[in-house]
Amino acid sequence: SKEVLCARIASQEKMSCMSLPLTFALLGMAAAANNYEWAGVFYTPGAEYKWMAQMTGASAGAKGYVDATMTIALIPATGQSKEALDAVAGTGNEVMAGTASGTCEDVVSGGVLTPDTTKCYNLIFDQTNSDSVFTVDASGTENIAFFCQHFPVEFEDTQHYFKDHTGADVEPGYPVPEEGGHSHSHGGGEDGDEFAGWCVCQAASGGWKVDCSTMTPVTTAVAALKAKAECMAGSPPDDCVKNYFIMQAHHDHCLHDVLPTDIEKDLHVYEEFYQDCFIKRQYDSGLSNCPAVTCGGNEVTTAVSKLNACGTSPTACAQTDCSAAMKTVLMAHDTCPEDTLPDNLEKSLHDHEEHCKAELCNSAAAEFDPYADPCSAETSAARSQEAVWVMTLVSCLAMWLFSV
Repeated sequence: SKEVLCARIASQEKMSCMSLPLTFALLGMAAAANNYEWAGVFYTPGAEYKWMAQMTGASAGAKGYVDATMTIALIPATGQSKEALDAVAGTGNEVMAGTASGTCEDVVSGGVLTPDTTKCYNLIFDQTNSDSVFTVDASGTENIAFFCQHFPVEFEDTQHYFKDHTGADVEPGYPVPEEGGHSHSHGGGEDGDEFAGWCVCQAASGGWKVDCSTMTPVTTAVAALKAKAECMAGSPPDDCVKNYFIMQAHHDHCLHDVLPTDIEKDLHVYEEFYQDCFIKRQYDSGLSNCPAVTCGGNEVTTAVSKLNACGTSPTACAQTDCSAAMKTVLMAHDTCPEDTLPDNLEKSLHDHEEHCKAELCNSAAAEFDPYADPCSAETSAARSQEAVWVMTLVSCLAMWLFSV
């Protein structure tokens, strides 16, 4: 199936840029039975969103648009699940027949796209500008299914293709085919080492320690980042990476009231240039426990969209929907596998964390030692073997007791 083909291609994590045109061509062939290459359904509680296409360097020579135009259909949906997308797929496919017949309505950059079950649009990209932006009028529906002539990620350079009114990325609740490898998140290992993504393991290898009792190393690390221009650029040097990890690990783990002032702002400035390490948030006896979440489901994607639609004042955060969304996003961030999280969850959490601190919750059930987990496969295996020996000893002792 085309889903299996996409998953297999997406699993190649080191896919080169030269292979992208072939990738999209193969996926296009897999979708040949449809009048569209890609579809995705989004939760759109806000009144207005932005659809973007950018010039890229995917082709030889200077940057340019992958294609001069792209047809697209926006169909109102009842949700953002696979079932919701399937329910309108027939309508979307029928409307997108306008691509072949040339009947899609032309819209130039700056124009408005309104969900409609009877029309498709032909987006005409501005060849004099690196970005072409179209306004999506979502005032009439809380969910929109998009059906596209091409994969929207083909037209991404530095920005995500769909954003809300605040500029935050919005991800589909369910796309077809799935966009494997389209991630901007944290927690990955290095060179196949699954433990390298843990902050305590980075600390062990870098000669520093996660310690919430003193913030001096954190303020020193932030000062070092600010003093070196290379720290705020792509492929930063090792000393910058180390100082970023020190800042990020303490930000994510320590209780809010012990962190340095403005650490949230400092993290925002640098986080786009680094891949975060992973560490659990410490337990706070003054907070309630976070509700359980289903990782990889629409619940988390919906919560991110709702949180992005909330204001950043304590009053806005305290609204029932916003408070619940904050708790869901925080719990998912702290407990779900990274590959199950929406790409924009990290930014959404950091955007609201300081303003919505009264709505935070505990993702851990009790206070814990972040160093309790191993930092190597050997240590992990040794602990597993110790457990086996203990269980064996207990079993032998039990048998001996019953025999006497």
